[in-house]
Amino acid sequence: MAAAVLAAGVAWAGIGVVGDQVTDDRPAPLSADEVAQAVASQSASTTTTAPGGASTTTTAPPVDASATTRTYRMEGGVVTLSFTPAGVDVVGATPNEGFTVDTEPEHGNGVKVEFESDGHESRVDAWWDGGPQVERRENGEDVVADNGGGGDDGGGGGGGVGPG
Repeated sequence: MAAAVLAAGVAWAGIGVVGDQVTDDRPAPLSADEVAQAVASQSASTTTTAPGGASTTTTAPPVDASATTRTYRMEGGVVTLSFTPAGVDVVGATPNEGFTVDTEPEHGNGVKVEFESDGHESRVDAWWDGGPQVERRENGEDVVADNGGGGDDGGGGGGGVGPG
């Protein structure tokens, strides 16, 4: 029994020595604020190593804190847009039954999304000018904006003079 206790003690001491050598120089833990700052200041990257040792690193641009995503429900369909100071991107555009959808760049940093059927046209013009700007039209008539900031309620910053 004494031999077993001695062997266990020697093994435990050996594990402690190896563990200390491997982990002694580890950095102090980061606070939540330090983690948030580090994440905000760095872009996300992924490194993939293929068989044979070749590796590929893919880096995504940093997330823009001013980015806003808004969804607009029109008679012709639903469009979701992402607004940043660099411009507007179409996240998704889904036409309703009987409609087709067309998207194209508009006036530098904006987009135009049109839903068309034989008897109707829904159009969203969106751009960035100090913030998200949107004009919505159903059959050429302006849709009154609710100035609600978008989201799934179909609102958005309307009004003002747009690229239309």
